[in-house]
Amino acid sequence: MTRKDSVRAAAESAKDSVRHAAEVVAPYADTTKDRATHYAHEARVKLAPKVSSTAVTAAEQARTQYAAHLAPRIEQARTHVPPKVDHAAHEAAARTRKAARQAAEYSRP
Repeated sequence: MTRKDSVRAAAESAKDSVRHAAEVVAPYADTTKDRATHYAHEARVKLAPKVSSTAVTAAEQARTQYAAHLAPRIEQARTHVPPKVDHAAHEAAARTRKAARQAAEYSRP
């Protein structure tokens, strides 16, 4: 047997071993995939309402804290800010709100 024949035989043997391993593992992989899908669905069903409720509560708290504590201080500070800086801050705030909305839309369940 030549060296080429020996290499071919080894390659064929390796291919056979890989095919056999794939055949043996395939049913387990399918079962595992099905179980993972099932568990993910269960987790989503159980967690989605809690996450949504927490998000609503957090948003309400943020609005309350802003109105009670930050808004008056921001208005007071704005009286001492030059008009161009105020305009730039408004632009930045608008972009930030847009980015926050996009992030919220993207992360919804």
